Amino acid sequence: MLGDNNIMQYQLNRIIKRCEVWRNRLLYYLKLKPSQYNIEMVCHSSSYLISWLNELQNYDEDSYEKYLSNVKILLKRASETIFNYYYIRCKRYASLNSKYSKKYIKSVKMLLDHVYYVLWCSYYAENDSFIENVCNIIVWDIAKNLPPTLSMKDKRDRLVGRNLWELMIYFEKFLDYEIPEWAIQKFQTESLIKPKIAEEETYNIMAVLDEIEESNPSISSDLEYRMLRNELLWSTEFGSKERRKILKKFLRQRCECGHEFKIVKSDLLFDIKSNDIIIYAKSVCRNCGKMVVTKKPVEKTRMEFDALDKLDEYLYNVYQISLIDKVKAMMQKQRY
Repeated sequence: MLGDNNIMQYQLNRIIKRCEVWRNRLLYYLKLKPSQYNIEMVCHSSSYLISWLNELQNYDEDSYEKYLSNVKILLKRASETIFNYYYIRCKRYASLNSKYSKKYIKSVKMLLDHVYYVLWCSYYAENDSFIENVCNIIVWDIAKNLPPTLSMKDKRDRLVGRNLWELMIYFEKFLDYEIPEWAIQKFQTESLIKPKIAEEETYNIMAVLDEIEESNPSISSDLEYRMLRNELLWSTEFGSKERRKILKKFLRQRCECGHEFKIVKSDLLFDIKSNDIIIYAKSVCRNCGKMVVTKKPVEKTRMEFDALDKLDEYLYNVYQISLIDKVKAMMQKQRY
C-alpha cells in the first residue's frame, strides 16, 4: 500500500511540475510587449497549461481545484491579451481601408484562428462576462461588417465566412448564447451542416482514433488534436444519449389497438428548409401492423457532427489523415 501511495504522489508531483513549467512560460510571455510571436507563445503556453490542468483534474480533483484557483487570474489575462491583440488589428484595418478589403478579411481570419484560445482561457478563468463580450463583438462588429459568404469569390475569403459561421454556432449551441438569425444565415451555405457519415458509424469513431494514434504516436501529444478529440468524445456521448432517449420514447407509445410498436428503421436526415438534423424513425404495431413515421430535430447530434468535421479537417490539414474515410472503411469491413 505504501508503494502505491508513493507512486500516486510521484505522478501527482509530475503533473503539477508540468503545470508549473507552462504557468511560468505563460507569465513570462504576458510580461513582454505584445507582438505576433509573443501572442502566439501566449496561446501555446496557455494551451499546454490547460492540457496539464485536465490531466491534473483526471488524477486528483482537490489538487486541481487548488491549483486552478492560483492560475485563474493568469488565464484571464491571457484570454484578454490574445483577443485584444487580434481585435485591435481588425479595427486598424477597418479604419484604414474598406471593411470589405482583403486586409480586413485577413485580419478577421487571424482573429477567428485564435478566438478558441480566448474562449478556453476564459472558461477556465470563469470569466463569463468576457466570453459574453467576445460574443457580442463577433456578432455586432465582425459579422455585421463582413460580406456574406456567398458573395465572396476567393476561396480563402469564403473559408473566413465558414469559420465565422462555425464560431457563432459554437456560441449558440455549446455556450447557450442567442445569436441573431440574420448572422447565422449571412454566413451559412448548404454544405456546412450536412452530416458526412451515417448515425450508426459514430460508434466506430473512437476505435479508429485509437488506430490512428497507435500508427502515429506523435499525434496523441498534439494539444490541438487532444482538445478536438475531447470535444468529439463529449458531444458523441451526449448525442448518443439524445438519440437513445428519443427512440425509447417512440417505443413507449401505444397503438390505437393498445399494443406496442417496434422500430423497423431509424436514420438521420438533413432538413434544408428548417436547417435541422432530424432523427427519423419508422415503427410498426406488433399486433395490427399499423405503420407510424416520426421525425424530431436532434440538437446534440448536430453538435456531434460539427465536432467530427472539425477533427476530420484538422487531421487532414496537419497529418493528411481522413478520419471520416477511415470510419467508412471500417464500416465496409464490418459489412463483408
